Amino acid sequence: MESQPATSPRTIRFGLFELDLDTRDLRKSGLRIKLQEQPFQVLAMLLERPGAIVTRGELQKRLWPQDTFVDFDLSLNSAVKKLRQALNDDSENPRFVETLYRRGYRFIAPVSMDQPISLEKEASPAPPVESLPIQTGRQPLKKRTSRIFVGAVSLLVLLTALAAYRFLPPTPPRVVGFTQLTHDGFPKGEIFSDGERLYCLQLQGDHTMVSQVSVAGGETSVLPEPFANVVIVGIAPNGSALIVRAFQGTSNDVHAWSLPLPSGPPRRMGDFLDKGDFLDSMAWSPDGSRVIFSKRQEIYAAKSDFSDPKRVATVEKPIRLIRFSPDGRKLRFTLADSKTASSSIWEMTPDGKGLRPLLSRSNSDAHDCCGAWTPDGRYFLFSSFQNGRDNLWALEEKPSWLRRTPEPVQLTNGPLSFGSPLASKDGKRIFAIGVQPRCELERYDGLSGFSPYLEGKSISDVAFSADGKWVAYVAVPEGQLWRSRVDGSERLQLTFEGIHASLPRWSPDGKQIAFMANSLKTDWLAYLVSSDGTGMHKMIPGADAGYDPGWSPDGKSIVLTLNAAGDLEPHPEGPGIVIYDLAAGKVSPLPGARQLFSPRWSPDGRYIAAITNDSLKLVLFDQVTRKWEDLVSMPIGYPTWSHNGQYIYFDSAEDTDSAIFRMRISDHKLERVVSLKGVREYAGENGSWTGLTPDDSPLLVRDTGSQEIYALDWQP
Repeated sequence: MESQPATSPRTIRFGLFELDLDTRDLRKSGLRIKLQEQPFQVLAMLLERPGAIVTRGELQKRLWPQDTFVDFDLSLNSAVKKLRQALNDDSENPRFVETLYRRGYRFIAPVSMDQPISLEKEASPAPPVESLPIQTGRQPLKKRTSRIFVGAVSLLVLLTALAAYRFLPPTPPRVVGFTQLTHDGFPKGEIFSDGERLYCLQLQGDHTMVSQVSVAGGETSVLPEPFANVVIVGIAPNGSALIVRAFQGTSNDVHAWSLPLPSGPPRRMGDFLDKGDFLDSMAWSPDGSRVIFSKRQEIYAAKSDFSDPKRVATVEKPIRLIRFSPDGRKLRFTLADSKTASSSIWEMTPDGKGLRPLLSRSNSDAHDCCGAWTPDGRYFLFSSFQNGRDNLWALEEKPSWLRRTPEPVQLTNGPLSFGSPLASKDGKRIFAIGVQPRCELERYDGLSGFSPYLEGKSISDVAFSADGKWVAYVAVPEGQLWRSRVDGSERLQLTFEGIHASLPRWSPDGKQIAFMANSLKTDWLAYLVSSDGTGMHKMIPGADAGYDPGWSPDGKSIVLTLNAAGDLEPHPEGPGIVIYDLAAGKVSPLPGARQLFSPRWSPDGRYIAAITNDSLKLVLFDQVTRKWEDLVSMPIGYPTWSHNGQYIYFDSAEDTDSAIFRMRISDHKLERVVSLKGVREYAGENGSWTGLTPDDSPLLVRDTGSQEIYALDWQP
């Protein structure tokens, strides 16, 4: 038997480099160089046609198939940049890859190869056709036998078709293009629509309001309303009004209002909606005859005017975003668990039967949220947080018993995070909010105003050591804790993927840092880590929560909040503010502090400042008299002691007239330091952070990221 010839390796050489297309190895002088998949594909396409132009369109077809949605320009530029780094090439004076502006790229170096190479899979030669003798005679067949044979073949074809329909996956839906509809940059919430315009929650500074834009895009405008802050909870079935929740700070004094569209004075909703827990979410049935709404963990059904309400279900977690199916037979909604920072989508019938989770996720780190049906009811759209990013998914409703149970299909895949999907009236587009977080740390002085600080890094929650030589901060958007010298040298990452850090505080001796962090499975917990990056551990073993840890001046104790206060909970579970003795491991509740949070120890150790749960009052605890004293009543955020202990600085959080203030402790004199009106602050997980430099200059974090409404064209 003759041996088969060995397959020739597909190798291309240029300069000191060698690219093996089969093993996908790039080597320089024999040493392997790491090259990711997309830069490899770019290089391979260029080497396939050296000296010729490879257009951007050709690269897009090869690198990102039609069922993949990315920001093409950003992704391709990133891939080419990584390729140039691997080749040590310069875009201004290229040796290998030449850029042809807005056209594509060309490989300009000499290339050698062992044989002509094509990256496309070569077709196998067709087998020879064997000639058959022509039958001139006809063999008779009995009619019965013929019918049985034809019937058997027909049955086999039918069974094959049914099996294919049952088991072969249908063509998956995919996004084929997108259009950016808004360009204002402000953070946004869930989207609602009357078919002609889109309405969403918008954050300007610390003030929430309702903005609107045409479904075709254009300038955004704010709906006139008299409230300090609002949240949209629903829209009338005929699009005549938005249902909003009005509030101030984190107060539990919350009321539901009907906000007429396109304009008109708001109307207070029924008394039942303002009793006890406030309205969270609502949806009218498709025929407008009834309404379903939630209050915390309870779901009610009522007539269309909210009369005759009856509780139909109670669940274990707060409810968001109730949605009716287009046929009116199903309800779906999001359950949010603050203790584990997770969310999931559940469904039931409008009368409360069949309550169950929509998806059985094998990936426990997937957090599903914020769904909506397409108008024809064929698909349910939702967002899911996985691998540090939100993406859009589509779940096909099972059409018949013949079709196997559908699986969710991912529609987007970065680099933007996409959330709050809503199908257009004709079902041809998906409206969603695309987010790319980015911020800049800025410092205020009385002469030049705000200017970049610490090189304007994309960081937040900045804390300085007692000697002012070191700084700790949280990177945005990664959420990891770092420390460095103030000049940026000796940077060290203190936390890694898996937890999101916030509010670091240096120990008085500079050897440890206290901070809080949450994860995909836990609430905010207090941690300690050495400033050299070793020994990170939970501060209080067994604690369910731990907010705002801060050091005593002698470094022996830490003051913190052991429950989720300040989040609209009227009666939070837990002791409130406590003092934790590090040496003894003992927790001592602070008297009268169960309804308080955000504690701050004064530099001399005598006082502890705090905020009431509604964020509308700053109070002071005197450790000598053991009594609390009211300092000021107004929206309060991020109180910070001046370094000499004579003042408490704070920002007027979630107020229409946002500013940074300071109060003198000796005589309670209140001073406005600087107005924040028109400043686009970055809204992190705990609101818009403010602080002080070692010389008591105010710090804030300006939002420089992108958060806009997009229209995604898709093929269901």
